[in-house]
Amino acid sequence: MKITAIRATDVAVPVRHRRLRQWYQRTHAKRTIVEVETDAGIAGVGETRGRWSAMTINERLRPKLVGLDPLGRAAARARCVDEHPDFGYPEDAADLIAFAGIELALWDIAGKAAGLPVYDLLGGKLRDAAAFAAYGYPVDPDSGAAESRIPALLADMAAEAVAESGATLFEFKIARHSVDVDIATVRAMRAALGPGVAIHVDANMGYGDDEARRFLAGVAPAGLGNFEEPVPSLAGIEALRREFGVPVSTHCILIEAVARFPAIDAVVSDLPLQGGIDGTRALMRAVAAAGRGFWLRSTWELGISWAAMCHLGVACHEITRGAQGLIDLVGDDLVLGDPWSVRNGSVVPPAKPGLGVELDRVALARYATRPAA
Repeated sequence: MKITAIRATDVAVPVRHRRLRQWYQRTHAKRTIVEVETDAGIAGVGETRGRWSAMTINERLRPKLVGLDPLGRAAARARCVDEHPDFGYPEDAADLIAFAGIELALWDIAGKAAGLPVYDLLGGKLRDAAAFAAYGYPVDPDSGAAESRIPALLADMAAEAVAESGATLFEFKIARHSVDVDIATVRAMRAALGPGVAIHVDANMGYGDDEARRFLAGVAPAGLGNFEEPVPSLAGIEALRREFGVPVSTHCILIEAVARFPAIDAVVSDLPLQGGIDGTRALMRAVAAAGRGFWLRSTWELGISWAAMCHLGVACHEITRGAQGLIDLVGDDLVLGDPWSVRNGSVVPPAKPGLGVELDRVALARYATRPAA
């Protein structure tokens, strides 16, 4: 079996807001959809971050892959990605992110060729369903809402998201408003959600050390379950963990660096940043070997990447917490059939070959920002 064609189409899908005008810092989910065809009549679909990935694939990666065996993912990756990138050339990560869309399509082809779901190719189901967290964003500062109203607005949003998804974990962004507002918001969420729902927060390194300490002291009665990226240094993150006892996580994927800070509990990453499923599995194994937890963060997936997250979620024991999920906040997932919505806090991927999704070509044409080459 040989690859005969690869097409990448960049799309911009409108973000769907809940009743509350939230601070998404975006109006569209911007993604690249990848189609790979073979001489055996088996085709696969993939997806990755960014509209720019389509140009990288169509202009530079595609010529390197046509004629290759689609089941040889390692060989395909070696042709497209420098496995030992120089830290001085961060743009090399763009090739890896673009390749992730191709790699998901190759997994889809492998599953279809074997007549097996991707989760079976990953070793089989360890869980009946992939767990996901309900997720939220802060109020847009330009919405006109007074700061005094924000905690109640966000608490209502959290209760709505948990009721809709059935999740037992709610995570949201902080460090967009004042520390006092963030403290009041967590307390209001705890009152609205009750003791049975865990609350996690993500500051994206938005606090200074003193602000983070004031926040953690203020929310102590609410029983915070995890604090992701509170401050801009691993040493600072570890110091907060030791001082307050609240679990912490980082986006740092340089495991040698994380290993120097044993109090950091978990590493969080995404499929595109690791070049797809194989790279993500390698990272998960390294994280587990370092004695840390792991879960997947969202990069505003559409249906194809979402399906891949669901397959990993049921098959990989290294995943220790439900993934972040934003699929219900995009206007269209670009796949046919009912969306794989989070219900009872999880998603059960269907027992269909490959990723188990079929591209909605009408939707692809609707949201394409330029024709596929």
